[in-house]
Amino acid sequence: MRRTVGYHLTAFAVAGLLSAGGLAVVGSAGLSQHSGPPGIVLTQNSQVNAEELRIILERQLGQHALLAVEAMRAGVTGQEHFDAAAVSLNQNTEDLTESIRLVYGDEGAERFNQLWSDHIDFFVQYTVGVAEDDQQAQDEALQRLDQYRADFGGFLESATEGQLPANDVAELLQMHVNQLITQIDAYAAQDWTTAASQTREAYAHMFGTARGLAGAIVATQPGIDGPLENSAIGLRSQLGQQLGEHAQLAVQAMRSGVSGQPDFEALAGALNANTQDLTASIVSVFGEEGGQAFMEMWADHIDFFVQYTVALAEGDEQGQQDAQARLEQYRQDFSQFLDTASNGNLPADDVAAALQEHVNDLITQVDAFHAGNYSEAFSNAYNAYNHMYMTAEVLAAGIVAHMGETMPEGGVETGGGGTAG
Repeated sequence: MRRTVGYHLTAFAVAGLLSAGGLAVVGSAGLSQHSGPPGIVLTQNSQVNAEELRIILERQLGQHALLAVEAMRAGVTGQEHFDAAAVSLNQNTEDLTESIRLVYGDEGAERFNQLWSDHIDFFVQYTVGVAEDDQQAQDEALQRLDQYRADFGGFLESATEGQLPANDVAELLQMHVNQLITQIDAYAAQDWTTAASQTREAYAHMFGTARGLAGAIVATQPGIDGPLENSAIGLRSQLGQQLGEHAQLAVQAMRSGVSGQPDFEALAGALNANTQDLTASIVSVFGEEGGQAFMEMWADHIDFFVQYTVALAEGDEQGQQDAQARLEQYRQDFSQFLDTASNGNLPADDVAAALQEHVNDLITQVDAFHAGNYSEAFSNAYNAYNHMYMTAEVLAAGIVAHMGETMPEGGVETGGGGTAG
């Protein structure tokens, strides 16, 4: 198996990243709007404001960390879905490249794409070394990642006219490197808990990185108007981070469960920690009673996804139907809860439609994964992650409308945890 994994990954690294196809424009007018596979949010003719720039970079950089983790794990264990994971990771790179193109044009975008693709290749090379127990290959990959840190730091220092000093960027990138390397080392050593914990940290780290990058761009590029920080933006960012992580952790846990992988319990623990973070955010808005009601319903809907996964693994069609019926009831109960708690600022029908899309995305991805249709599974998971950010935008707007002048000046607090901002 080591020889097969090593050959497969090395061929990938030499050939470069797989092409994922064209980009799509994702709208944000409603909770359930999709326009094909989610790609770049803005078009070349769009005028991006500071808030949208921040949210775009947070979403895409966060997704990069999660997809890199999936690809590295699939590679080190020789899983059949490695190619599909690589395609999704490449799609995210293209999305990020188009975001950079909006600000720095073709030359800046192509330089970014080259550097960014290189650093993914170096992570793949490290994964090859771990899979083949080749310490020299691991050391060489780490050396290349160290050079990437210097090169990328210089690129951003120049692009932001010194707002992001190269040494500061290199330090941030060192943390990114450490987190991804630590999680794959732990995963290869079957330390599932450490791997899951490091993944959460890697994801959360990208949000601070995105805010710093967005701030530097806003400070040096004319025409990017509006605030980068306020309580409403902070709430939208926080909900996006937490809901996006929920979707990806649910995807990973369902796939692990349906295929009988040994990391399921660790993923379930990470999913529970994410639920605690989300609950703390809801408590900040709707109080302890509202937070408790949220947590019970949210935990229930995760249980229903697990029940569906178990039934799918066992070929139990009745069990799958029962789980879907419970998810349908959850949609009604949860949408009514948010409608009531927000005094109608989050209409039940709109919330129910958003939840239906969330359910569809997670069910279809695990169905496809179980059937060995990995391209479809990763496409649906890509949708599921991005859909959560559209959901967060509308939820945040409804909460702000509900709270009005009582909105905390500094934004809501999560009370800590792996994704706390």
